[in-house]
Amino acid sequence: MGLEIKFNDLSKEILSKIQENIDAANEAVGLAAEAHVKEATPVRTPESTSIKNYHGGALRKSITHKVVDGTVFVGTNLRVTNNGKSVSYPIFVEFGTGIYADGGKGRKSPWVWKDKNGKYHFTRGIKPHHFLKNTISKAENIKEYKEIYENQLKKI
Repeated sequence: MGLEIKFNDLSKEILSKIQENIDAANEAVGLAAEAHVKEATPVRTPESTSIKNYHGGALRKSITHKVVDGTVFVGTNLRVTNNGKSVSYPIFVEFGTGIYADGGKGRKSPWVWKDKNGKYHFTRGIKPHHFLKNTISKAENIKEYKEIYENQLKKI
């Protein structure tokens, strides 16, 4: 009577399950990061803009996430029309404009602009609101993302 050993190779199934859980964790982290960024995104009002009938919130509503090849991206591709040109508005909110722009890279002289109601406004720019950078790198959020990965991988 000889000893018989049977070996079942389950490595493909195990690797597949690991990848499923990583994908689920990436999606969960994307949703969590998206929520945190939306919470930190400034919303302007008729009072803050001095523009009658101003409806803010487009930037906040445009925040989304996407997982590509295992990398989680959070952001927006919101563009607005300014003097007939399509411009990427979020970058101006994140990094500021004019004399307030990060790194002193903004316009140095004040300017006047006209709103949709025909009212003129004088400005030297806007201060940066790091709604993306500061939120994504916030220690408590990183801790949350780590916990999401740990909990998802424990399910294997």
